Amino acid sequence: MDFEVDGDNKNFLGHFCRYWNRHPEFELLENISLRKGLLVFGSYGTGKTSSFRIIQDMSKQYGLKELWFPCISAQEVVAKYNENRNKEEIIEYYSKGTFLFDDLGSETVGNNVYQYGNEEIFVRILLNRYRNFESLGTKTHITTNLDLSQIEGRYGRQISDRFIRMFNRLKLDGPSRRR
Repeated sequence: MDFEVDGDNKNFLGHFCRYWNRHPEFELLENISLRKGLLVFGSYGTGKTSSFRIIQDMSKQYGLKELWFPCISAQEVVAKYNENRNKEEIIEYYSKGTFLFDDLGSETVGNNVYQYGNEEIFVRILLNRYRNFESLGTKTHITTNLDLSQIEGRYGRQISDRFIRMFNRLKLDGPSRRR
C-alpha cells in the first residue's frame, strides 16, 4: 500500500500506533484509555480507513489475531439490513464482538417495512454496543467525516454522549490523499 507519512498525519499516526501497541504513553492525553475503541474522524480522503487497513494487513501478515476484527462500511450494514427479512438478526449480529464501522454517517436510513418504516439502524446498534462495552468491554472502532456535534445531529444526544465514554477520539485532517 502506498502510504505517506508527513506533517499532516505524523502526530495522528503516533497516537494511532501507540494505541495498537498498547503503549502507556497513549493514556497520557485527557479522556484517553486503552480500554476504549477508536473514533477516527476528519475530512475526506485523509487516510482514516487506510490507517485501519494497515493494522488489518499487519495482523494477517504477522499472525496477530488480537489486532484483527471485521471491517464493514456503514452503508453495507444498512444494505444487509434492508435485504434481510429478519431485521433483528442484523441488529444483533453487528451489536456483538469487535468491529470497525467505516464511514459512519454516509449511510442511508434502514428500511423496515414490516415494523418501523425508515429508521437509523445505527442508533440501535450503537446503543447495544455501548451496553456491551460497559458490561463486557467490547470495543467498537469507527471512521467518519462527522465531528461529535454532527454525530449528535444525525443520531441524537443519547449516542453522542455515549461516544465520549466509549471512544478515544482521534482527528485526522489535512488535504485529500486520493489521486
